[in-house]
Amino acid sequence: MSSTQNFLDVISNRRTIYDLKPELPNGAPVGTIQHVVHTIVKETPTAFNSQVNRAVILLGDAHKKVWEHVAAAMPTPNAKARPLACQNEAYGCVVFLTDDKTTADLQAQFPSFAGAFPSHADTSSGAVQIEAWAALESLGCGCNLQHYNALVREALPADVPKGWSVHSQLVFGLPVKAAPAKTYIDNEVRIYT
Repeated sequence: MSSTQNFLDVISNRRTIYDLKPELPNGAPVGTIQHVVHTIVKETPTAFNSQVNRAVILLGDAHKKVWEHVAAAMPTPNAKARPLACQNEAYGCVVFLTDDKTTADLQAQFPSFAGAFPSHADTSSGAVQIEAWAALESLGCGCNLQHYNALVREALPADVPKGWSVHSQLVFGLPVKAAPAKTYIDNEVRIYT
């Protein structure tokens, strides 16, 4: 039970943390973050083992360029605040994507299931996002998940394939302070026999 409880603790501790510094915690170098994200993308289940998930990690100038582009597109100073915080207060971000060609190939191979494959890709991408978020937090990073997808897509490095759809951005850095206390609704999981 101890490894299961450790897993549940990691899931429970995963929180949205906006107050970040553009640093990494001790013991969490970029190579470790890359390994963690790579393993999660590789090992997360996908429909028909299609392996549709992709991810890129943006650091330094690449990270700043993307968030500068997003902020510039926002219509008001208030709307610019979050992208500017992502740009200036975070160390980097993981951009989660799916390969549209893989989904289209599945739709062509299995026409009777064609309508389901985009949803399956979204579901698998969501699993990768939450797993990576929890894993990075377990390394001591503070993280928040953003969804400026079309704007981020426009500013990605040129060699990121155009046929990869952006699903979200996991912004990470060193937490400045802990997340506030979380409240819960009564949402009991029932057993029926």
